[in-house]
Amino acid sequence: MPQSLPLPIRVLVKGASTVGWTSWMNGPRQDFIVPRVIESELLAGGRPVDLRTSTMASEKTDTILATWQQEVVGFSPDAIVLVYGHYETIHLILPRWLEIHANSLRGKPRRAALLYRRAVLRPAWKFLARLQAAIDARLEPTRLRPRRPRRVVADLETYIGHVQKVASPMVLLVELLPPSPRVRSWFPGMPRRIEVMNEAVAGLVDRLDLPHVRHVAVQDLVDEHFDGDLDRATPDGFHYSPQLHRLVGERLAGHISAWAATQSHLVSEDTSRERP
Repeated sequence: MPQSLPLPIRVLVKGASTVGWTSWMNGPRQDFIVPRVIESELLAGGRPVDLRTSTMASEKTDTILATWQQEVVGFSPDAIVLVYGHYETIHLILPRWLEIHANSLRGKPRRAALLYRRAVLRPAWKFLARLQAAIDARLEPTRLRPRRPRRVVADLETYIGHVQKVASPMVLLVELLPPSPRVRSWFPGMPRRIEVMNEAVAGLVDRLDLPHVRHVAVQDLVDEHFDGDLDRATPDGFHYSPQLHRLVGERLAGHISAWAATQSHLVSEDTSRERP
């Protein structure tokens, strides 16, 4: 009789560009992003895995409510990793559509389009960004749009409530890092807003009080492996270096693997039997 195989751990990883962008880009194939590190770590530990990633630059938290059914109901993940709330701490004034338009990677290499971007769009964007930074520096960091953390928490809580209906998956909410010193002059109030956002999300986890819904720390990895130097951990100011991607992925994989060991459906019939 053939030995039965264990079910793969099904993992869904969602978030904005922090999930899928390395700092800097153009590295070798071995520069794994967080989801790929989770996959490789679970496989290295002898656990089969079926992992899916959904990531989009400048993605707001409320988008998860529009897509959760097609991403979760049929796939029925055992663990969901969410990296959200970062975008909501960035802008004080400039609208999201303008940032996406100014930094889009979808533009066609046509003469008129290239001229428009070089001569009109980029200078206008830089001027408005500098204006925003000047206003941000004069305001108390959390004063403008204080509803954002509450809305992020409400969206996450609603999402967690929805996905719990699909066989109660583990949900890991990842701590956000502030911008590194090299770009902080562009976003003077953002470090404090990141702090407020992290406190709000951690408070949500505490209030839900579910053992399989957790807030996963990241800052201590920067402190331990980069001597607290965010410029090394996030060289472009925001996105993880390949080394930090690996460290965060390893930590998340550890949470998922330990939780999976308690789930009877992820243990094969043969390995679950007592052996003489």
